[in-house]
Amino acid sequence: MSEKELEPVVPSTEGFVHLFPPSAEIAPPIKPSQSDQTSTTSSIISCNGAIDYVIVFRFPTKVSSQSKTIRTKTELQQHVTFSLNNLLSRLTKANLRFQVISGKEEGVLLILISSPIGPIKQEYRRERVRDFLLGVRVDGLGDENELVDQAFHDLTEAERLRLVYEIITQPKSEGGCGISSQAEDYVESIMPLHDDDFNKAWYKSWSTKWLISDADLLKIRDHFGEKIAYYFAFLQTYFLWLSAPSAVGVLVYMTHSNTLAIWFSLFMMIWAILFIEMWKRKEATLAIQWNVRNFSKHEKRRAEFKGERMIKDQVTGEDTPFVSIWKLLGRRLSSLPGVALGAFFLSLIVGFVFVLQLFLHEYYNGPFRQFLHYAPTVGYVLLIPTMTKIYSHWVKILTDWEMHKTDASWEYSYTQKIFVANFLVSYLSLFITAWIYIPFGDYVLPYLAEFNISHEHKTVDFQRLRDQLVYFIVTGQLIGFLTEMVVPYVLKKVMPKAKRMTSKIHPKEQTTSMTDLDVKQTSIVDEEEKKLIAKIHKEAEMEEYNIYTDYVEMVVQFGYVSMFSTVWPLTALCSMLNNWVELRGDAIKLCKYTRRPIPHRAESIGPWIGNMETLVWLSSVTMGSFAYLFHPSTNIHSPYTPVSTLLAILISEHIFVALRAGIRQAFSMVPSLSEWLVRKEEYKLKKDWLERMIGNHKEFIARRDVDNDNDLAEGLSAKLWHDHLDRQVEVSYATELVQNTFKQQIYMQKLMMPFLTMTMTKLSLEPENAEFILRRCQVYQKLNKLDLALNDGQKALELLKEGSRSLLARAHLQLGITLHRLNRYSEAQTHLEQSKQLNPNEKTLATWLRKNTDKLPITPTPTQQVAQSTVSKPFARYEWFQNDTFVTIEVFIKKVKPEAVDLHFFEQALSLTVKLDTGSDYSLELEPLAHKVLPKESSYQVLSTKIEIKLKKQTSGIMWGALESENDQGTIMSTTASTTHKSKDWNKLVKEVDEDKPEGEQALNALFQQIYRDADPDTKRAMMKSFTESNGTCLSTNWAEVGSKKTEVKPPEGMIAKKCKEITPSS
Repeated sequence: MSEKELEPVVPSTEGFVHLFPPSAEIAPPIKPSQSDQTSTTSSIISCNGAIDYVIVFRFPTKVSSQSKTIRTKTELQQHVTFSLNNLLSRLTKANLRFQVISGKEEGVLLILISSPIGPIKQEYRRERVRDFLLGVRVDGLGDENELVDQAFHDLTEAERLRLVYEIITQPKSEGGCGISSQAEDYVESIMPLHDDDFNKAWYKSWSTKWLISDADLLKIRDHFGEKIAYYFAFLQTYFLWLSAPSAVGVLVYMTHSNTLAIWFSLFMMIWAILFIEMWKRKEATLAIQWNVRNFSKHEKRRAEFKGERMIKDQVTGEDTPFVSIWKLLGRRLSSLPGVALGAFFLSLIVGFVFVLQLFLHEYYNGPFRQFLHYAPTVGYVLLIPTMTKIYSHWVKILTDWEMHKTDASWEYSYTQKIFVANFLVSYLSLFITAWIYIPFGDYVLPYLAEFNISHEHKTVDFQRLRDQLVYFIVTGQLIGFLTEMVVPYVLKKVMPKAKRMTSKIHPKEQTTSMTDLDVKQTSIVDEEEKKLIAKIHKEAEMEEYNIYTDYVEMVVQFGYVSMFSTVWPLTALCSMLNNWVELRGDAIKLCKYTRRPIPHRAESIGPWIGNMETLVWLSSVTMGSFAYLFHPSTNIHSPYTPVSTLLAILISEHIFVALRAGIRQAFSMVPSLSEWLVRKEEYKLKKDWLERMIGNHKEFIARRDVDNDNDLAEGLSAKLWHDHLDRQVEVSYATELVQNTFKQQIYMQKLMMPFLTMTMTKLSLEPENAEFILRRCQVYQKLNKLDLALNDGQKALELLKEGSRSLLARAHLQLGITLHRLNRYSEAQTHLEQSKQLNPNEKTLATWLRKNTDKLPITPTPTQQVAQSTVSKPFARYEWFQNDTFVTIEVFIKKVKPEAVDLHFFEQALSLTVKLDTGSDYSLELEPLAHKVLPKESSYQVLSTKIEIKLKKQTSGIMWGALESENDQGTIMSTTASTTHKSKDWNKLVKEVDEDKPEGEQALNALFQQIYRDADPDTKRAMMKSFTESNGTCLSTNWAEVGSKKTEVKPPEGMIAKKCKEITPSS
């Protein structure tokens, strides 16, 4: 550090206000606007002379004999001067205004600090950025002008003081001064000054109110910060929730004066769980309303944490202090024996006071008994608080020694240690009474007789525990009120007089320099400045506000209510009355008897909620044990009492766990309005940021190469995508594929409708004709109505038990085919083998036997059968045409391996099976063919896109009217004609019997049949040609119109015609 930086800073002699250097000389990086100066600066200057903080700098004036580095007074003076100059140079670097005045005591300097707007704006911007990254605030950051000119003027007094405190205390590596009472040699404390006008209005307003409103809590938050506001919010909420157990407790006290009410124990357990879960939601709601949600994610490094060495942070790249994790862990573990030792001595003192009280009250009958009766109370009032204070100071030293990196970690560790001490002081004697003295107290009497100690001891019951609890509740709260309110008031009145009397009796000499400095200061200030300086001196002598003591008092009281209300049902009522006074008493104490607390942010009451949950769990232990031990039917001296008590505790704990789980589940099902608002704001924030990025995004994509397809210039990608770049065409094709999937069954139904109509007509005339039933079975198979086909097959089999062998063989075959398609392969195999025994030459029998035999080794489970039956069969389009010699069938399946094709020709049937790469089979069964063929002269060829099958006609020159038919007469053509697939067998309809007048679709089919039956050959040819060439979409009777050209496909209105895409083996 340079000599200039260490140059002593001498206070100015121009007056109190003029000692602050103007902001223009500091030249802050961010120049405040005029609007900010009028809205923020004027209000601060008008309060406490624009003083933000006062640093109490206390230094020794005599050399300590224990000091090893400073041995002379000159060295001490140099060290103090160096420390002071170092501190003031850091304030200068941070652009903070300051002046130094002397304190009322020797060796005390008061450094008055005021911050210009510039440093506050800089710190405010850093905080907003950090809050945005952590999700603390969900409103947008805005640009720099918006941040400086619009958001900054909304700062509350607590936020402003907190930002200044951040500048003073945060490490120098983060832009602060790095000043704290633990890190500096002579800095005793850093304190803000009270706002007297606010304080008077505050406790005057509260003194006239029964309840505190949310607006009052908001004022506390704006003035003292969120940490103090959370305490008062918790106290107010706890006070209101005590009304329910208070009312019920009065009822129980009036009806169960000498016994415990088990149902009241259950009620208190439910109440405690409900209160904890409700408060968790309440504090989360307040965190959202106060813009501190997720604040705990910011692990602010303590100025006291120096570390062993500096290392680079892996995330930010900044230099941060580092301590080995093993060293930190060692210190944490080493502090545990220290805490245990302090707790042990505290327990000894509590136990000693308890035993003394028990002996004097229950057994002692000697001299001065009436006076010694109050000795335990006096000892408790004097000894216990003193030892508790010593323990608190001891654990604070241990917590500092543990080297906590963040304030949150330090606070958690210190809170738990404090809770242990107060837990022992508050509850240990009650536990001893309930679980040791009452069950085993009578065993002490024989030992008293041995020492000739006379006593008036009576049988101990839970009345002894109740009396002790009443003492803790009533007497303890009364003593707490006196020590918090009455004693500070008396000291405030007495101490100044005592100091004046002491100064007269023992006057102190002052050094010349200090006296001259005081004269120079006091000679120039007016009365208003004198009052302000006197106020600073007065507040510097006050004690710091300790929020831990207030939280401890409330948490301990909550433990009394939750754990011991069944012993004395008026516990909640007394606590409620105390809290009404406590709420106002703490406000007065905060304003008049302690220093103003430094505003800190918080998003909850911290570790105390965990301590309260522990107490609620312990309440299940105490209530279960009390319910059994103090029940009228319990023999407390029975040898089975300990085991039964443990069983009662176990049952009570299980009830507690079940109730807590149910209540938490119920709370999770109720939506929180605040959480909904947060999600809404977060969505809005993300949307705003996205809209900011849209401009660059549009600029990025608004290039000419958006639709450039140069990446498909060559190779497989070019082949694959060349004919598929029209998006609209691809959308239409995809839609048509879906529609065609659903049309296949409809098309098949229309194709087979004439067959089904004719068969149904014949069956109406001969219902027991097995041959007609088998034909209908075949039609149902093609329509994929397998259940109906199965019924017809079984019916035909019943009718043919004594029929011809050939027809019976056919019935077994059709039934076997149906069962095979239903995946019932074992049953199908039985029928197929029976068909083979009756007629080995049955058409397609060999094919179906082979297919079914291939399936037999894999015996599917019922689940697999159901799954397989739901899978649709592979579908492939096929077409046929003919000349006078051959009928050619084309099955459109791509990339089929020749070995995957199994084709069998019969005299009047065709069986095709193709094994696809997907593992499924495609089957095409044509039976019966319209005319006979020559199997040996028929052939097939596997091409890349299809399978071409050529059937050699047995009779050349006859043109088939259909591919499948039993009554097709054919037409002898002089010229070669060709037809395509999907033709109707109109010749077969000529021989159909006339039916009754049909309706609906049957009427339409009947009309077509009538037209075809009465038509001349040219008309029939026109109907046949137009229907087949248009794939069933057109039907014309004008041969002159359709004979010379191909009839085009005309799809129904609203649909698009597109060539069906052939499936491949992998499809």
